[in-house]
Amino acid sequence: MATAYAALVSVMHLLKRILHPSMECTVQEEEQIKSLQEKVCPLVDLLEDLSNNKRCSKFVTDELKNQIANAGHEAEDIIDSYIADTIRVLNSDSAEVESRLIELETRFCEDIKRVTETMHLIKIETEKKKMDVEKDDHQPINSSPEDALSRRAPSSDKLDVMVGFEDHLNQMMRRLATTEPKLQIIPIVGMAGIGKTTLAKNLYENRFTVETFHSRAWVSVSQAYTVREILLALLYDVQIRSNEKKQEFNEKMSEENDEELGERFYKSLFGRKYLIVIDDIWSTRPWDEVKRFFPDTCKGSRIMITTRLSNVAICFGSDNSHEIKFLHEDKSWDLFCEKVFPGESCPVELEEIGKRIATSCRGLPLAIVVIGGLLAKSSKTREYWEYVAENLNSLINSGDDDYCLKLLSLSYNDLPIHLKPCFLYMAMFPEDCEIKVSRLIKLWVAEGFLKPIKDKSLEDVAMVYLKDLIDRNLVLVSERGRTGKMKTCIIHDVLRDLCLKEAQKDYFLCVTRVHNLDNIPQGIESKRRLAIHQSTGKPNYCPQVFDALKSASNARSLVCDSEWISPWLAPSLNLLRVLDVVDKYSPQEITKLSSPRYLAFRADFTGCNLNSEFISLMFLHWNIQTFKTEDIHDVTVSMPPQIWEMTELRHLEFRTILLPDPPPESHTFYILENLQTLLYVVNFRCTEEVAKRIPNLRKLKILIEKLSSGVEWSYYCLNNLVHLHKLESLTLIMAEKVPVTNIAFPRSLKRLSLKGCGLPWKDIKVVGSLPQLELLFLQENAFEGPRWDATDGEFVRLKFLDIDNTDLMYWTAEKTHFPMLEHLGLGCPELEEIPFGLSEIPTLQIILLRGCKPSVITSARAILEERDNLVYEGLQVYNCNEEQEDWVRIEINED
Repeated sequence: MATAYAALVSVMHLLKRILHPSMECTVQEEEQIKSLQEKVCPLVDLLEDLSNNKRCSKFVTDELKNQIANAGHEAEDIIDSYIADTIRVLNSDSAEVESRLIELETRFCEDIKRVTETMHLIKIETEKKKMDVEKDDHQPINSSPEDALSRRAPSSDKLDVMVGFEDHLNQMMRRLATTEPKLQIIPIVGMAGIGKTTLAKNLYENRFTVETFHSRAWVSVSQAYTVREILLALLYDVQIRSNEKKQEFNEKMSEENDEELGERFYKSLFGRKYLIVIDDIWSTRPWDEVKRFFPDTCKGSRIMITTRLSNVAICFGSDNSHEIKFLHEDKSWDLFCEKVFPGESCPVELEEIGKRIATSCRGLPLAIVVIGGLLAKSSKTREYWEYVAENLNSLINSGDDDYCLKLLSLSYNDLPIHLKPCFLYMAMFPEDCEIKVSRLIKLWVAEGFLKPIKDKSLEDVAMVYLKDLIDRNLVLVSERGRTGKMKTCIIHDVLRDLCLKEAQKDYFLCVTRVHNLDNIPQGIESKRRLAIHQSTGKPNYCPQVFDALKSASNARSLVCDSEWISPWLAPSLNLLRVLDVVDKYSPQEITKLSSPRYLAFRADFTGCNLNSEFISLMFLHWNIQTFKTEDIHDVTVSMPPQIWEMTELRHLEFRTILLPDPPPESHTFYILENLQTLLYVVNFRCTEEVAKRIPNLRKLKILIEKLSSGVEWSYYCLNNLVHLHKLESLTLIMAEKVPVTNIAFPRSLKRLSLKGCGLPWKDIKVVGSLPQLELLFLQENAFEGPRWDATDGEFVRLKFLDIDNTDLMYWTAEKTHFPMLEHLGLGCPELEEIPFGLSEIPTLQIILLRGCKPSVITSARAILEERDNLVYEGLQVYNCNEEQEDWVRIEINED
């Protein structure tokens, strides 16, 4: 249902866009569009309601899902084509402009009316399905094998191998054995297949646990449960009816209602020291419904809860959670050997390829166990193991009746429908790819499947969704920035395989590799999103790939990391909305795209009239959101005046651009409310008019060249930067000194980079007074002069300070001047020493020195010694050897 939902939400965005005053719709057009809007918005709500009900898959057929998706896609295509055709007619030299416009409008209204009727019929059918669901809601839920494999306690005669989990086992045993008398809840959290249940089983059956706790009980909750099933499973274990079958026990309890069962359970635990395991919990609701039946008589009882969801674990106390992360390579190898060669060692001739297989499982115990079980029963030859290494993911998900994939599918099925398109989109990126969070967010926004949230930008909505996927342990943070902000994320190979299977099943996207010419995915002609991943560096594949993929004429998105493929393919896909490639294109090629929203490519502006080309390019692309390019010839591109009419523009990222002044007030006044990123702008004039038009700008990079004859600094109006109240990141590069009276910064800044400004150190308060500032880069005499005396009340939130290539000689500072500093970088060849007072900053973690005097290194060592005396741990100091460009760590005991 992800594809259907994504299509409808995208139509919602498009309808809102076309009703914007800047589109100047006729009365007839507006009437048809609003009629369609009245059908689409309730249908989105209906899909959300159905997806939130676990029975929805039973009622919403694949045929209905496809009808919804097809209708949404058709509506998008009609609107996109109409606007693009209208703009082209308006900008043509044809003598029949008026008649062509009438013809286009008539056809458009007819097409919209037809698709509106289709949407209406679909809405009626979907409402009927919802009514069927509501009628059936009083029926008992039948737990499927995937939803609840067992409510019973684990069998004690065959515990899973705990190789690699010794540390986890010891830590949890200490928590169970503590003398704290009050009842404690201990969540065990981690992604699917990480070993949560295995750890809980081993703890549950441990001899110490059996002897210490008077009563023990185990229940697996999973996604489908009833309070009665939970209570019956717990009661059965607590009352130790080893000679009575569970079915007989359940029949005996059939006369008692849930409350009576709960009271019986409460009485059986009262006054006893008990251990309860609630396995595979997906929300706090099951616990909320039964927690009153767990007495706390201060006997040292414990409840262990396993969950894949970090936000669920936090509800039981953030300090209580025990998180299981991926195994290190050595532990992965130990577990692999134990599964393949129990009690024996791996033959020498298989060790190298075996370690490669174990490492390829990326530390996920479930993957190691599944592939280990396969290899234990198979031919132990190097040839076969090489085959396994090359086909690892498919083999993992084919063993044991797809158990691994089914287990992981539970996480996908549990996702609310608004997160499913976001998760499936992760398959657009290659295996083991560290995905830039900023790029991912922009792509999600451009795809149109993010439903707006009041008072949040779509980028903020995307970040909320990404954090939700991370909390569910479906996406992993691979790198954080200097202030802890996410920079890159990654998805485990096994989960990516799940993404691919679900995406292909739902016709959401198509992924292929350059060399897989005999394996073009079936149904590619209907896929709206296409990803091509690099497999070889041989450009002779290009014509073959083009021939094989040219049937993908319905593609609206192309993500390609091959340098030779997309030039062959993209021209045939003129309906693309998303183009994210590493190839080079000229403006003429880009103008062939009818309605792009996201453009990221290497530009080749050689031999073209930039102004005329870009007027044509930018003006025709009414719907563009992200335009990111880097000219291979380092050309500065002049933006056309029409850029001030592009109300959908969100991110404009060029190596260097010239931005024209907005048109006079006599022209129509547009506010670029969506614009958030603008870089690099040469000789940027921040007039009051400009500041008014870009109120939500978050990131700005400016390059001011040498002043022309007769031009004053006031010409650039840099004082007006203070009016950009949403600006968070600013880079300012000056070719010559700027007077402090001609510059002012907004209080919203979190990151500031200054270069060549030549401001005196006594005026540092213009920066230090910024209340939100966390990162500060001062380069090439951004501030100049021999002395800096820091003062109180400044840099209250600064975490990162880097000063490079200045004439600073003397710097005085105390811990109160930088109370939150974590990272200090110094590339100051004239500096005599680091202020000793910085040694008392408890948050300081690292000092990096580049080309500094020996006296600076001596002062750094003194700081290390003082922190050792103060018992402040964690500070590391490194000095860069400029000749060898190596970083050498400075220790206390060095001469």
